[in-house]
Amino acid sequence: MIEIDAATADALEREAKARGLSLVDFLADVARQSAEPAGDALEAMRAAGRGPWSPAALAEDARTIAAFEQTGEGIPFDEVAAWIESWGTACELPAPKTRRL
Repeated sequence: MIEIDAATADALEREAKARGLSLVDFLADVARQSAEPAGDALEAMRAAGRGPWSPAALAEDARTIAAFEQTGEGIPFDEVAAWIESWGTACELPAPKTRRL
């Protein structure tokens, strides 16, 4: 059994969901990536239609792009990156808010 803190568990679950994977599949992919070059792992996922290339992830991407094109609302990348980098730290940032760009 592996024990982790709640903040780390939440971050892992969010990342798995963002990639269109179950938590178990996401963690298995992470473990495999440590044993193989990242490019090979990404190519295998693309070829298999998993992770960011899964039908569900691609459909979500298409919905997100269509919504942005319609509303002009989004979140700048630097704000998302800063938020993600704060995960699991004592100064974890709140999720950035969508706004008109």
